[in-house]
Amino acid sequence: MKSAATACAVMVALATVSTATASDVVFNQNFESNTDGWFDSSNGWHGTVTRVASGTAGINSASGSHHAIFTDQGGASTTGGFTRFDGFRSSWPGSYTASVDVYLDTSWSAGSGFDYSVASSRTNGDHLRDFIFHVAMDMNGALRVGGSNNSNFATQMNLANNNNFEVTESGWYTMQHVFRDAGDGSLAVDLVLRDAMGDILFVETRNNPADLIGTLAGGNRYGWFTHVSIGGGLHVDNVTLTIVPLPPAVFAGLGMVGAIAGVRAIRRR
Repeated sequence: MKSAATACAVMVALATVSTATASDVVFNQNFESNTDGWFDSSNGWHGTVTRVASGTAGINSASGSHHAIFTDQGGASTTGGFTRFDGFRSSWPGSYTASVDVYLDTSWSAGSGFDYSVASSRTNGDHLRDFIFHVAMDMNGALRVGGSNNSNFATQMNLANNNNFEVTESGWYTMQHVFRDAGDGSLAVDLVLRDAMGDILFVETRNNPADLIGTLAGGNRYGWFTHVSIGGGLHVDNVTLTIVPLPPAVFAGLGMVGAIAGVRAIRRR
């Protein structure tokens, strides 16, 4: 049974996502033509982001005729693909949602998994905080999804000890980061897992009352597969960033969109 707090978070997440329109989508990479917007070892970052045709490794794309496979290459620089979306924002643009489709396979070997973070910027343009999905096949053969604010760049094998969801069917799932006002002026982020039909399966809400919107918390920062340890890589599709704009007068009061920071300036933690 969901707690009242979790049920409330689910309703807010639904309301936030459902109010968005097509004109609010500021970043959309479905890998139909290229991998633009993602950094890997081919353009100064780490890991690989490889565009593949639907049906590769027996997996049809979540939509369209292509998707991508992400790896982190292992070794001392174990980390995976990174995106700035359409650019870092120091000003709060209104509620926004980062979304990605991932293929979760219940036949992965024990210890397989990945972490995916979407971070918030501070109003001064610096890094504020990471909000991270953890996915791991544990030693009992359970494929679990959880969430936190930290990644140690390794598969999280203790997800059963905290709020989590067990995936029992292989397929495409949507992971959403819903950034919103917690109701007290502070930033809350709902980590929402949906199935292929769009039904909500899991919500982990992260909130620090000190992260006041417009004072400390700004807009979006990066999307980052901080860790991928899956044989053959992780299949990924439909990466989007959607903003529910503020009314013009409020938006003007918060300031203009922040400048894009360089990849080398990323603060991991």
